[in-house]
Amino acid sequence: MNRIILESRFIRHQKTHLILVTGLPVLLLIIKLTDIGFDFKDYVQLIVLFFVFTLVIISMFFKRGFLKKKSELYRGLYCFGKLILKKKISLNNKDQVSILKFRKTQKMAWFSNANPDLALTFQKSDVTLLNEKHTKREMLISLVKI
Repeated sequence: MNRIILESRFIRHQKTHLILVTGLPVLLLIIKLTDIGFDFKDYVQLIVLFFVFTLVIISMFFKRGFLKKKSELYRGLYCFGKLILKKKISLNNKDQVSILKFRKTQKMAWFSNANPDLALTFQKSDVTLLNEKHTKREMLISLVKI
């Protein structure tokens, strides 16, 4: 079984959003509970939110890659080097691999008064499978790093 772990599943901007969206409710619940006191329902809410927040933090360490098992190719999701999920890649009638480079722009979710249309421009490489005539293509993975 051969594997190649390539890069992180989320970029920094996405990680920041995940932390804010899941961490803010946990923080607000803790502040609310310290003001009014605890009861059983509040403990259950706190435990559930803390569990969800922990899962989101662990998901920050997910990485994408490939896995070759016998003669089959899989797209894999890894966490701390361990395979979590895999999806089989169909190689029927697709005998060529191409790396397509694109210049992409991503809008930022927050902005300042000085630059309200803030966007990040970066290069992205898409690894794709092509058929013999290049009429059908299937993107395998999209990478920020070459």
